[in-house]
Amino acid sequence: MSSTTSSVRSANRTRSLCHHLHHQPLLVSGSSTGSPPIGGSMDEGSSASTSSSATARALDMFNRRGNTAADVLPPSAGVPNTSAVSSSSGVISADQPSSTNSDNDTETFNEWRPPFPRLSAYQDCLSLAAAWGLGMHPNGLDDKPTGASQAQSPSEDDSGDGKFNELLASCPAFRNELGWEPTRRFALSRHTFDMAHTDAHECETWMREHSASEAGILEDVSNVYLGGRLCAARQPKTVIEPQDIGSYYYRHCFISKNHIEYLGMDDILGPISISMVREIVDRKESYSIYRMIVRISDQKTIRVAVPEEALSTPEGSDRATRPLMRELLEIVCPKISFGILRPSIQSPRVEELIMKIDEQPIYTRYKVGIMLCKNEQSTEEQMYNNEFSTPSFDEFLDFLGQRVTLKGFEAYKGGLDTRGDTTGTHSIYSEYQAHEIMFHVSTLLPFTPSNRQQLSRKRHIGNDMVTIVFQEPGALPFSPITVRSHFQHVFIIVRVHNECSENVTYSVAVSRSKDVPAFGPPVPKGACFSKCAEFHDWLLTKIINAENAVHRSKKFATMAARTRREALRDLVENYVGPHQNEGASKIASRFLGGSVKRKERHNPKPTNHVMRGALSWLVDVHDYSTNQRISCVLGVAQDWIVLLERPSGTVLFSTPTHSIIGWATSDTGLKLYYDHGDQLLLRCYSETCTDSELNELIRRLENVTKGDEAKEVVLRRLKTTDNWGFHVQDEGVVTDVEMYQLAWKAGIRQGSRIVEMDSMPISTLSFDKICDQLAVSECVRLLMISPSSDGSPRRGCEDPNCPAVKGIEQMLTPDAFAKQPITRYHEMFRQKKLEYPTNSASSSPASSFDERTFSFTATKKTIEQRANNISNNRPNTLSSASVHDNMCTLLNPPKYLNRAQSDEQLRSPLMDELNRKAPLSARESTNERESSELVRIQTHLERTVQEKRALEMLAQQLKKQLIQERQSHDNTKREMERLKKMYEKK
Repeated sequence: MSSTTSSVRSANRTRSLCHHLHHQPLLVSGSSTGSPPIGGSMDEGSSASTSSSATARALDMFNRRGNTAADVLPPSAGVPNTSAVSSSSGVISADQPSSTNSDNDTETFNEWRPPFPRLSAYQDCLSLAAAWGLGMHPNGLDDKPTGASQAQSPSEDDSGDGKFNELLASCPAFRNELGWEPTRRFALSRHTFDMAHTDAHECETWMREHSASEAGILEDVSNVYLGGRLCAARQPKTVIEPQDIGSYYYRHCFISKNHIEYLGMDDILGPISISMVREIVDRKESYSIYRMIVRISDQKTIRVAVPEEALSTPEGSDRATRPLMRELLEIVCPKISFGILRPSIQSPRVEELIMKIDEQPIYTRYKVGIMLCKNEQSTEEQMYNNEFSTPSFDEFLDFLGQRVTLKGFEAYKGGLDTRGDTTGTHSIYSEYQAHEIMFHVSTLLPFTPSNRQQLSRKRHIGNDMVTIVFQEPGALPFSPITVRSHFQHVFIIVRVHNECSENVTYSVAVSRSKDVPAFGPPVPKGACFSKCAEFHDWLLTKIINAENAVHRSKKFATMAARTRREALRDLVENYVGPHQNEGASKIASRFLGGSVKRKERHNPKPTNHVMRGALSWLVDVHDYSTNQRISCVLGVAQDWIVLLERPSGTVLFSTPTHSIIGWATSDTGLKLYYDHGDQLLLRCYSETCTDSELNELIRRLENVTKGDEAKEVVLRRLKTTDNWGFHVQDEGVVTDVEMYQLAWKAGIRQGSRIVEMDSMPISTLSFDKICDQLAVSECVRLLMISPSSDGSPRRGCEDPNCPAVKGIEQMLTPDAFAKQPITRYHEMFRQKKLEYPTNSASSSPASSFDERTFSFTATKKTIEQRANNISNNRPNTLSSASVHDNMCTLLNPPKYLNRAQSDEQLRSPLMDELNRKAPLSARESTNERESSELVRIQTHLERTVQEKRALEMLAQQLKKQLIQERQSHDNTKREMERLKKMYEKK
């Protein structure tokens, strides 16, 4: 580089990364007061209040844990002082669960944060949110009604969002999605540069990016194939939003290994369960980690890994269990007093209950109501009293799913009678991506002429969380205020056009209770779908996401927390082991009336290894959709980077680490460039006005990404007619550099990437604007990212001709690039159905909330019968201790595949040959390989069946077109004969 080239990383970082407190109110005695001056120190009163608050918390920790003053966490743990910073963010969506919390609850949850966020690697987004105290913490059910009955409540002062159309009317306490809701995009790109900034309160009905909605697992311990490296614009938009799929963490990493369980009852936190296992990551370097799962009744589960070298005594295998667990708990969650914990008894029942508690939030079975709304109808009573179906309704039902006979039906029945036909003879059933849906169709349920309310129908549809309202032409706009139900929270309105014809189309609108968070896939603008496979997949995905979103609302989250609390209480009360002898401290307490002073705890040591889970930072992020700064928690894992909103815990941004092409520091903060140069602007919190937080973040980015720091290059020419000496593409990639010319002398090389030109991001400029700017400028300031070590440009998308560069969001065809998987953990869902038989009382998951709860008093005989059933169903599998091994084999792809290769390569003969030559692990057996091959064959067969169905539908359409052509041909022929006869007569 010449002297004109200067690095953007400079002393500006020190003065720019001090956190601005002008939008963060100071917490004093539970209330917010005035804010301190920007960049300066607080006044004496504020300092005294902050000091007293910190002292009070220190004393509280000292009293609860019974430790010495040396055990209080030092302020230099890398986390801002919780007493001086509030977690109120600039923009919080009103439909997020956290909006229902009181101010006192929010203040309490703000103090729940990890003491060492750069040593604790979290496995999933929910664990990261739980560690920072984000998300809703249920504190009891409200007395007010919920669901559709909430709209009729006289105490409801919410008049609705005022949005309506011909399908849907505005309704109190409900939010309508009609099709023009914008997408909330954090990054600066062509999508956000030209759009008008919207007020913060309008963000309530905005949709998240599909990449953010899909974020769940941050450390994929199951090695699920993730597909090719493409930008977010090329990813599928119709995705099933993940549930708490991190629940399989215990199954993957604990069941088949020697692990320990600690149980206890805290006066404030309630029953607590902690699992811990030591895992050797690298035997050559003797690198090990400790994986922990912290389960608290009213908190989300924390799944975390801590490096062994961070402990005061790294040789953890030779240490006693209790001191090791005590030190790990102080690093991960010091709010839990270790004195209340005791080891559990050694029993398979403990593992079975813990696995049920962890995997209970996973739902794969849904029951959905469908009501027919005819001409001039709009009320619930009118729709329930439609005795018979119509041709257009039957056409829609056959398109939606499979018409099945209930008698003897063995799949998921959704509460319908499959023996005596008391709930009708037929129903509609659908299976989509390892999810089962049973539809409660109003016209297929029994009709009672003497009962105007049709209770035999309403007792099924009225207890469903999601309801489809099928409107025929002429139907009046639907309003949830006409429905009386505490369970119906989401209504999907579908209106048919040109029914029973080849040009049939369907309009869609969605209405959800205000307590239910927004869910995807978004309704497109002017939503009018044709009868095709894309609409079928879109509608089923919307239904599944709708019910999952209802479970995140306050009512159902509180009910789930209550069930979880009782399960943990049963575990603590009935399966805790005897108290172990604690040695000198217990002897001193018994005989000397005192206690032995514990050793002073040392601060954890920083690790030199790259943790696969998510390390976290507290940051401010600029939201380009609203032009405001949002307080977030940044999680950087080996594979993913996520942003969680405070205090809701909602994932607002997610991108894979392979999409990061570089970063740059400036007076405004850290600029992160990804995909095609899209820019994310963030600022780390810092109390000391130093760049230590930023240095750690940049060091983490250097370890987990292939990006590089951007350098600034200034080019000057004497005349505008002089040549710059380089050529550039529309994406900012330098394709050719003339040797010894101006650009060459400045250090620009082929493969370099321009991310900014005269402080204008390249991602917001078209190719014509780039050329015009270079043509008229005599001095241009470029922000460049150097090429890779092999000279190739750094790309966040492996498609060099990606249409997203021109602002075109085009879906990827399977033959053009690597296919994306249908969804993650499908084989886990299927495996779970085998382990929990459908006819069992504890089937997981079930259809309703009552069915999803499980018994904690199962006898040993029941457990043995269940184990026998499993062994009978799978005679070739191993013992119960090898379930984890078998599951990993089902989910592990070949190790020699990179993420840009397609699924066809998994089944190619070459890969089969490599599989035969590849070395096998010690645990792998012949039966496991056969199971893995069987799963692949089943997956291939399922895709073949789907392709066959699509071809059959295409053949039917072509057949209908052929019939029309023949009819037109016959008509033309008859007309010609008629004209010929007329001509002959003349």
